[in-house]
Amino acid sequence: MKDVGRHTYLARRKGTANWQFRTRVPLDLVAQFGKREITKSLGTADLAEAKRRVRDEADAFDKQCRAVRDRAASNACDTVGSVALTSLSEAAIEQMAAAWFETLAAEGERRHGMVMPLGQDEALINLDQEEGALHHPDDLGVDASYQIAIQLLWTNDVRLLRRRLNPIRAAGSPMLFVVSREDAASAQFRQLLALLRRARLEDVHRSRARLSGNYQDVAFDPVFRPRVEANGKTLAQVIAAFRAEPERTGQITKLQQTYASVFRLASEMFGADRPIREIDREECKAFRATVQALPPNATKRFPGKALVDIAKLAKLETDRLRPSTINHYLDALAMLFNYAESEGWITQNPAKRLAIKGIKKRGRRDPFTAAELTKIFQAPLYAGCVDDENGYAKPGPSRPRRGRFWIPLVGLYTGMRQGEIAQLRTEDVRLFQGVVCIFIAADSDDVDEADRKRVKTEAGERYVPVHPMLERIGFVQYVERMGKAGAERLFPDIVRGGEGYFSPFSKWFSRFLAAAEVKRERNAFHSFRHTFRDAMREASVPPDVVTALGGWVRGGMEEHYGSGRITAPVLQEQMRRIRYDGLDLAHLTGIRRSP
Repeated sequence: MKDVGRHTYLARRKGTANWQFRTRVPLDLVAQFGKREITKSLGTADLAEAKRRVRDEADAFDKQCRAVRDRAASNACDTVGSVALTSLSEAAIEQMAAAWFETLAAEGERRHGMVMPLGQDEALINLDQEEGALHHPDDLGVDASYQIAIQLLWTNDVRLLRRRLNPIRAAGSPMLFVVSREDAASAQFRQLLALLRRARLEDVHRSRARLSGNYQDVAFDPVFRPRVEANGKTLAQVIAAFRAEPERTGQITKLQQTYASVFRLASEMFGADRPIREIDREECKAFRATVQALPPNATKRFPGKALVDIAKLAKLETDRLRPSTINHYLDALAMLFNYAESEGWITQNPAKRLAIKGIKKRGRRDPFTAAELTKIFQAPLYAGCVDDENGYAKPGPSRPRRGRFWIPLVGLYTGMRQGEIAQLRTEDVRLFQGVVCIFIAADSDDVDEADRKRVKTEAGERYVPVHPMLERIGFVQYVERMGKAGAERLFPDIVRGGEGYFSPFSKWFSRFLAAAEVKRERNAFHSFRHTFRDAMREASVPPDVVTALGGWVRGGMEEHYGSGRITAPVLQEQMRRIRYDGLDLAHLTGIRRSP
């Protein structure tokens, strides 16, 4: 498919004469449209006529996008954030956009220092096309500015609406929040969109200047004029550069939220425009004292207040952040200063060794006992229930086999972590070396963050043969059925929470254990992993196979010899030895044991 320079929406397929309208579907609307790209024939081979018609199609598509977002906003009923968008001043919105541009500019500098994958001429053509797409001021909803605006508003605690989508749509949606209809029509939101568009144009102009060898660190747009600091990088500039590092792009939302809170408090206490080399040890200790005084969910409980002011409010000693959470905040601050030190912007890290000593790590989970496993898999969800939603704990005639049914069974017979199972795609279960295996692997950074698969460690990337018991229960048939139905995710009914984890399932499983009368302080879904490890010990599974199946890391020089990969047939042979004495799942296989 060949594009016409400077006219992003025009394309013509090879072997045809007619032009067509082509555009990407905005990331937050992919689930509703069911595709990532829209194409439509313009019914003409004349380029001049095609250019006239393509604008009408682009306008119609823009209106369609806005209508879909309006419907999503009207269907949403709960909100996040405490600051009203319409209460923001022009200066506040401009500062918000300028701070985002610093991150964008830092990323541009990093890209310029890398080997260019494209030739200079092709790269310049791409920039021309990007600039052409940004020069249509009425297309506020088609480009990425809307998604960036939502992310910025969410980071700055501005009130947003949480979308109400059915579970299957929500599972594939990269955006969980939207602005209300009133806010979308406000001068503040239109100002933010316009500034983000200008920021992206500024990035295009700077990129073109770098490619042409004419870049002199001068802003093309005065809004984004670099601030020259006599004493080096400011705190805001270091934060922007830190966020622009490639390893930060794939981080889970919960970690991003921790960074956002830490950077917000640091900016309040130290000053965003203050040179970072001026921040000393005593100020970092004061930062620790302030964090120790903060209550949980501070911004939600005290909307509109600065974190430093919230910390000064009188409250009970028991109403404070947990010591482990405090240490997470202090670690994040230390990481920021470590980064500044590694870049040569400061000579030493004033935030080192601030963590509170003597914090006990969370106790390890206990494995499930044989009696507990029996109660779990004899619960109504497995023996017959009303449904697998609100009626999962009530006896009934239904025997649904979806995510809530399969994930505990897969956990028991593979030792996989809850998140590893919940994020599986249908294509991850396939025949390999003559054995049906489950593949656990992380996605690359080009996959949308909301859909991206992750693994806990590098050793966590592995393949695990499907246990014979799972086959007898019908797991392979379930996978085949989902594949024929065109389902991308194996368990589309299991959705991520707003923080990026599958926390809704975690909370449900805790309630499930309580309903089955097996909930204890030291058991949770992760107990399946410990139970599986014990079962491998009982079966005398060799250590190399144990680490290969579980994704654990082994020490010792033996790790440096050989390929390190064990074939699927060998793993399958050992997997067949794993069993749970006393656990009868005949009601799931349809095969009754002999008395």
